[in-house]
Parts: sequence; structure tokens; C-alpha cells
Amino acid sequence: MNIRTLSMSLCLSTFAAPLAFADFDGALHEYQAGHYEPAHAQFLTLAELGDCSSQFNLGAMALKGQGGPADPGSAVGWLRAAVSNGCQQLVGNKLSSLELHLSPEQSRAAAGLVARYGREALRAQGVTDPDFSCHGEIAPRAVATPVPQYPSLRASERPPRAVVITRMTIGPDGHARDPEILLSSPQAAFGPAAVEAWFNSSFVPASRDGRPVAARLEAKLVFNTGDAAALGEIPALQQARKAADGGDPGAAYLLGLAATLDTSLGIPSARATQMLLDSARAGYAPAQYWVGSHLRATAVCHPHADGSVWLAHAAAGGNAGAQLMLASDLLSASPGEVQIAQARALLAQAATADSYYVRKHVAALLASSPVVAVRDSHAALEITHKLLAGELRSDPQMYEVAAAAYAANGDFRNAVAQQQLALHLAQGLGWDAGTMGVRLASYRSGKSWQGDLVAAD
Repeated sequence: MNIRTLSMSLCLSTFAAPLAFADFDGALHEYQAGHYEPAHAQFLTLAELGDCSSQFNLGAMALKGQGGPADPGSAVGWLRAAVSNGCQQLVGNKLSSLELHLSPEQSRAAAGLVARYGREALRAQGVTDPDFSCHGEIAPRAVATPVPQYPSLRASERPPRAVVITRMTIGPDGHARDPEILLSSPQAAFGPAAVEAWFNSSFVPASRDGRPVAARLEAKLVFNTGDAAALGEIPALQQARKAADGGDPGAAYLLGLAATLDTSLGIPSARATQMLLDSARAGYAPAQYWVGSHLRATAVCHPHADGSVWLAHAAAGGNAGAQLMLASDLLSASPGEVQIAQARALLAQAATADSYYVRKHVAALLASSPVVAVRDSHAALEITHKLLAGELRSDPQMYEVAAAAYAANGDFRNAVAQQQLALHLAQGLGWDAGTMGVRLASYRSGKSWQGDLVAAD
């Protein structure tokens, strides 16, 4: 398995960073079977996320012309990137002799790879050492939360210990809206009950430079029949701890996510965040979405590290939240035909997800996007019917989306009914419902509505 070129030898690395074993082993298996193109693609996926052994292997393959034509410039670029990202021992003293043989064009190609995948470049993009903080911004916090009510269970069932982790927007008014359930264990039925409690909670909103602003907040609710509410007693988390110790990236994500919100697991905050990052680098799409969405939430403080790299990987891995976010990015400016086609493809993938949050946002875009070519009134209504048939009944935005979907299909009677229900629920929760009233008037006059349905008033 030695790769020889320019009178020197580079052996393909069999070392992988912790938790990168799944994708790395798959790439190595493809390489050993002589399947160079899929091996190259998998090594590239890891290399883009800073895995230096994969960068080394890409350099070695480029020297031999495996997975593409022989390219000394690319080889040197990947090896330089590998050195900068921690694989100095793997590369050793091989670089200097290689660099002597490069043409000016090859040297520029090498520099281009380092400028994109070297440690400083990856740090600037939030791939290496991501910074989730935002100086001058104070995060929102809960000040009063009702005790969550157990969902209806069969008479023979003993109420289990359960946990729900929710990400939601806390508006400048101190109210929660737009919930996204990240974890509901041991049953999905606990999610709607937790959302109901959060909707009826009060918060101190986030502030930036002394002014209240809308911000996303992750928070947990524990359903418990005893006196203690420690997450360490939740069976799913007990199992995750054992699996995470064995190197399972999915378990590391679950445990890290919970530990960022609760110290009773005995995992320091910094370690919990590192577990999430390790899981993301291992190719676990939910963890990649977590990293990307957290960077996006603080992108006002570091616009170059906006999470787009992580979101792209998560979307490619099938994460519906990332697919939705990337589609929204494509539609946010003045998209051309290519961007619109890409956004529609992403929305079509995201629409098949089980996530209530994703389905609601997809239906909103298909019903009322300002970009005409994105709208699909029939698909919006189909997704809306699934939302209305679900267990989450307390979200005013769901009925707003339903109203827009009915209006887009010319059914203004149902549009008015759904919008009235949305308005009633929002007023009961204390929301500023001014734009809801504007939309209601529009439907009453037989006109559909275009715009952002889920923006906080």
C-alpha cells in the first residue's frame, strides 16, 4: 500500500482522529479495495472538517494519481494543510523535497488548498476551534416555567422519567415561539407537553448593546415522578454514556447535548461542547447541524464563521434542519434559476422529515414565499394537513401556516378560520399579534399573503 513518486515514499495513513473512525474506516476500506474515487470523496469530506490524517491521505493519493490525475501541486497543498492541522509526524520531512519540484502553477495550486483547508482558514470558517460566543450579547433566560404535565399514557403504564430538549425563539417581548424539539425521550409524546409549558413560561429576552433582541435558546424540561430531576437517571442517557465511552458518535451527541444544559451528568461544559464537535467531525449529521446552527446564531459577531460549512455537511448527511436552513439562505437575496432549483430540491428533501419545526417552515415557504417560483400551494396544503393531524396543538404559528396554505389554494373560508384560531391562541399567550390581524383582513378580502410567516412580530 505504499505510494511512490519523485523518488520518495508516502504510505497511506491508517490513523484517524478520535470519533472519526466510522467515515475514515469506510474510506480506508474503499482504498484498500482499489475503489479510489469513493475513497477520495470520503477522505475529502473528513479533510474539509479538519481531519489531518485524511488530508495527508489526499496528498498521498494525489502524488500517485489515485482518485484523479497525478497532481504534485495538490499533493503538496494537502500535506501542508495536514501539517498545520496536527499531522507533522505523519508528513515528516517529505515536504521540502516535493516543493523543490513544483512549477509556479503547481505552487499556486498548493497555496490555494492551504488557504482553504489549512488550520487558520478552517478556524476563520468556524470549522476548527469554533467560537459560539457573541460579545455584547446577553443570552435569554427563563424566569418562570410551569411544571410540565405528563402526556396521556395507557392506564397500565407507570409514568417514566423523561426529558425534552427544545430550541426556541425568545422574542424581544420575553415570550417563546417557533419550537424545535431536539430530543424527546423516552417517547415523542413528551415533546408537545414540553412545548406547552414553554409557551406559558416567561423569559428575560436576549439583549445586544443594551437592547432586547430575538434569540434562539436551548432548554430542557424533565418529567419526573420523584423528588430528584437529575438527567443522569434518564435511561436513554445512561445507555448513551456507555455507548459514548465506546466511541459511538450518535451517543456522544446525545450525551453532549444534554450535558450542555445540566451539570448533574458530571460532564463539564467545555467537555460537553467538545463531545458535540467530535461527533460532528465523525460525520454525525445532527451534531453537524447543532454546530452549524449555533455558529449561525452568533454570526453577527463573526460573519465569516457563519456555520455554512457544517450546515452543508449536515444537509448532505440528510439532516432536515440543515436542508431547510440552506434553502432559506438560497432564497434570502435575489436568487436566480440555479439557486431556486437548489432550494426547491432541499425543501423537497426536508419536507419528508418527522420534525414538526422543519415541516412547518417548509409549508410556510411553499405557501407564501416572496419568490414565486418556490411556491407550491398543493404541497404546502398536504404538509399542513399532516401538521394539523399531529399532537402539537398550542402553536399559533402552525395555524398561521395552515391559513396561508388554504389561502394559496383559494380556500379563504378555511384560511379565515385557521387565522382566527392563530390570533386567539397568540393573544392568550400574550404575543403581539399585529401582523396576524393584517393577514386575517387579507384573507377576509379574498387575498393570499406573501412574506415571512414565522418571523416574530
